[in-house]
Formats: sequence, structure tokens, C-alpha cells
Amino acid sequence: MRTLASRREILKLALVSAAAAGPARGGATGGGGGAKSVLEPFNYSGVRLLDGMLRKQCLAARDLFLNIPNDNLLIGFRKRAGLPAPGTPLADWYGGYPNEAGDVFHAFGQYLAGMARLSKGLGDAAIGGKARTLLLEWGKTIEPDGYFFYSRKPNSSHYAYEKTMGGLVDLYEYGGCQEALPLMEKITDWAVANLDRSRKVPLHGVGSSANGQEWYTLAENLYRAYQLTDNPKYKQFGDVWRYTEYWDMFAGEGELNPYGRHAYSHVNTFSSAAMAYAVTGEPQYLKTIVNAFDWLERTQMFATGGYGPAELLMAPDGSLGKSLENVQATFETVCGSWACFKLGKYLIRFTGEAKYGDWIEKLLYNGIGAALQLKPDGANFYYSDYTLGGGRKGYHPQKWTCCSGTYPEAIADYHDLIYFKDPGALYVNLFVSSEVVWNHGSNEVTVQQETLYPESEITALTVRPGRPEQFDLKFRVPRWSRGITAEVNGRPVQLAAQPGTWAAIRRTWNAGDRVKIRIPMPLALAPIDQQHPSRVALTCGPVVLVRQDNWLLIPGKGEPSRWILPEGEGLRFRVDDRHWKRAPLVPFYKLGFGEPYRMYFMLQS
Repeated sequence: MRTLASRREILKLALVSAAAAGPARGGATGGGGGAKSVLEPFNYSGVRLLDGMLRKQCLAARDLFLNIPNDNLLIGFRKRAGLPAPGTPLADWYGGYPNEAGDVFHAFGQYLAGMARLSKGLGDAAIGGKARTLLLEWGKTIEPDGYFFYSRKPNSSHYAYEKTMGGLVDLYEYGGCQEALPLMEKITDWAVANLDRSRKVPLHGVGSSANGQEWYTLAENLYRAYQLTDNPKYKQFGDVWRYTEYWDMFAGEGELNPYGRHAYSHVNTFSSAAMAYAVTGEPQYLKTIVNAFDWLERTQMFATGGYGPAELLMAPDGSLGKSLENVQATFETVCGSWACFKLGKYLIRFTGEAKYGDWIEKLLYNGIGAALQLKPDGANFYYSDYTLGGGRKGYHPQKWTCCSGTYPEAIADYHDLIYFKDPGALYVNLFVSSEVVWNHGSNEVTVQQETLYPESEITALTVRPGRPEQFDLKFRVPRWSRGITAEVNGRPVQLAAQPGTWAAIRRTWNAGDRVKIRIPMPLALAPIDQQHPSRVALTCGPVVLVRQDNWLLIPGKGEPSRWILPEGEGLRFRVDDRHWKRAPLVPFYKLGFGEPYRMYFMLQS
């Protein structure tokens, strides 16, 4: 039985959004008909990561893409256009198409997007300059009518067009690259004239993503282009690709039967629904994404925040729990995390609710944050394996897959997920070593966050306003945490810290004021679904713990903290049981290539 948000609840959210100050991200709303954001992300401006695992991951990706020769990334496009094409092909994932010979058309736009976002987030001009050079050289391969792809068949180019548009929009928005605008318009003119409009609805079953075209994800970046340029062409073309027959299931206007469809792309399409709300303000689109999240969390999610075993959406009949028996391709980790980050950010923007940060946080540590790094030869982490029989982290047998494109986008997005703002408050969504510069009116406020979280329950924030001023400092109270406490300058403060909300500290802030927050991280058992209550994962706060031995059964002696004991530092635990003393429990993100582990266990009866 499904539970959908009521029309009254959605209208209330829509009214709150409409009343909030400031336009949706990007500026133009096409005549004022769009929704307003309740909260705003910082859009990669004024936020920087400090030393820690997340910054290290971003820097490694920056270095990798900076060192890929431009000729290697452009070779396929140049060959198709009949231009000189030096370099070494990167073909593998799509290496079989005619005249391709190394054409990374499927992910090229995502590489541009990731480099633009990394450049803005890290303040790194070199990677941004590389992206601009690639754009200009790629632009020379586009034919006069805007054709840039490997095949002129009208049903063959939706996927590459959408990813390329995303890269051009990001280069313009985050890279300040004016040269992206005419190229954006040129390839869109070709797409308007040539893309197949049959809008084939994916059937249930493996490979059910409309022959790989995923037309139903096109609207998001077209609507973003419309907001940035106010050119109605992009909105009109985005309107063509609204996936109403699917979105309406979650707006309560059709039978809820999405099962068996391609998981990542059918979560990714909700970002198009979010942008439909952004440009129209029509409440049914907000209702779609709010109800979609509730449905995903209730019926599709593993303890990690992942979803989609064998890349499929599961029926709520125990199929999710049963998948642990034999589906090693449990979660399409990199692409799936990217879809979560986007949808979670839209939900926070348009509802102002803190609870959506919990999903982002789970995948920050158990999804993309636990993925193996992309390698210079294109080897990339693709699936996480959660099977009861245990798994090992490894690379996809093919190189330069779709996940090699979402990888730089997702990790760059760390910068845009930590803090949000409204005119009167700064919101801390993630507890990550970082710094943010926030303009509270004419007063520039710098906040530095220092923490070892999640390996420590403490995060400390130092507030430095340009001049003393009153405002709210708010932080997310995770739904799994109880008893959060805070102090300012060593003195305890009273908090209304209801799980799933924002706790607020209001005061007149002076330079050097220091806030110390303690977020208790309980141990817990997370059953996979209602039909399999004895198939559980072990969690500590947002972190999923794994074992490196062959034991399948766990004692299950009531409250986990009674029989799972800390052992040293870094979220390392041992089980107080004679059969379980041989191997510790450690965070999934701690494991490297080839290391064996078990994530889900059977409780002893």
C-alpha cells in the first residue's frame, strides 16, 4: 500500500516555496512563472573543502582529468568530422560503433561538466582552462546543421545530446565560458529537427531504458539552459520530454507500477520533474518528487542509500531482500549517487526540509565516497556488491563507462551539498571539514568547519562576521540521531533538536565565536525489507559497517551496543562473541581494491 503526500501538504509546500525570496538557481525564470527556492545552495561559490577524504578524492580526479591528453578525448569526434586526429583512442565501452575509434561521445559532456565544477569548487584554473580548450576544439567538429554524433538515425542520439547539453550548461554557468552558448544553441537546433519524438516508454525487465536513449532525462538541462539564457527555445524543447506518464504515478494520478524499470535513469528523471517545477511552479511536479523520495526510501533503498539491484526498480514484495541471495550487481554506485545528489538538492531547495540531507549523507560515505578512484586508463568502479555471500571491490571489465562521466560530476558536487542559505540563516547540511563565505546582506560572514566526522561525533564551527550581527546558524539533525548537544564558546546552549529538522542557534555573532556540536552516532541493525527482517546491515550513524571474514550469522543479542564494542579509532568495532573475534567491523569506505567483505548478515534466531 502506498503512502503519498496529500494535495494539501503539497500545496502548502508550494506556497512556502512561492513565498520564499530569490529566484530559482540560474536567475531567469522566463517571465516570472517559475517556482522560488525555499533554501539556496551556494552554487559552487564561496565553499571550499579542507583536508579530508572528500577533498583528497576531488584532487585525485582533478589530477587524472588534467593529465588525459586532449587529443585522446577528441580523436573520435575529429575522425568523424574528417579532421586530423592524432592521439590514442579511449574506446572500450562504446568501442563497436562505426567510425568511432575512441569516441567518448557518451561521456564527453559529463567530462566537461565535471571539470567545470571541479574548477569552480577547487578554485583551480588549470582544469577549467582544459575544459574550455576541449570545448573549442570539439566545436570545430560540429557540422553546420549542428550534427556532432556518430549516427544520424533519429532515435540514436538522445543520450549523447543530453549529456553534452549538461556539459555546455555547466561550462557556461560554472566556468564562465561564453563560447558554450552558440554551441548549445547549434546542437539544440539539430536535436529539435532530428531527435525521434516517439517517446518510447521503457518496458519492464533487464535493459529497460528505452534502448539506452533515456529521453526522459532530457528536460533537466534544457530547463537549466532556459533559466540561464531566457531563450524560450530551451523550455519549449524541454516540454517535449516531460515524462508525465511516469511522473503522474507519483503525483497520485495513475497506478503506481514502476517496477522492473531501469533504476538509475528512472531516479534521474525526477531531476527533470524538479526542473519542470522550477520553471513552471506547477505543484504536481513538486508532489512528484516529494512522493518519489518517500517511495524510494520506503521500498527501494539499502542501508547504504543505494538502490536498483541488477539496475532494476524492485516490487515491494520482498524482491529487494531476495536480491541479496544472488545479485552481485547490487547498486550502480557512481551514477546512482549522482542521481541522489541532484534530487536531494532539489528537494532541500524546494521544500526547505532537512530530512533529505540524510540520503545525501548516506551515499556520501557508502556510495560515491566508498567507490574506488577512477584510474588513468579508464578503469572505473561500477557496481557495489551487497550479497549475503560477500563481495569484493573491483573495476568494471570495460573502460570509460558511463560511470566515468558521472564520477567527476558527483565528487565535484560535494562542494555544493554542505551548506544552504536563506536571507536570514546559514544551514549546515553535511558535517565536513570545509569553509564557506556567506553574504548576509552587506555583511560578509566566514564559517570554518573542522571535524573528523563520521569518525568523530564532534564538529566545530568558527564564525567570523565582518561586523557583529544577529542571524541563525542552523544544522541538520539526522533522523537516526538522538541527544544532539551544542555549546558556544564553551557554554551549553538550549536546542530544539528534533530528528529530521534543522536545529537553530540564534545570537549576535562576533568574530571568533566557536560552536561545538556533538552528534551521537548509535549502532543499529537495518533490516533489508519487511519480508526479510533477519537480513540486516550494521550501521553506525550514517556509516555502513562490513566484516572481512566468512561468518554469515550474527548474534543479534538485542541492543547492538551491548555486543558490538569499539576497538581503537576510526569506527573500528569488534563483536563480543567467541565466534566473531577474528575480524573487526569497519566502514565500507575503508576497503580498497580486492578486499573481501560482508555487508548484510543473517540474525541468529
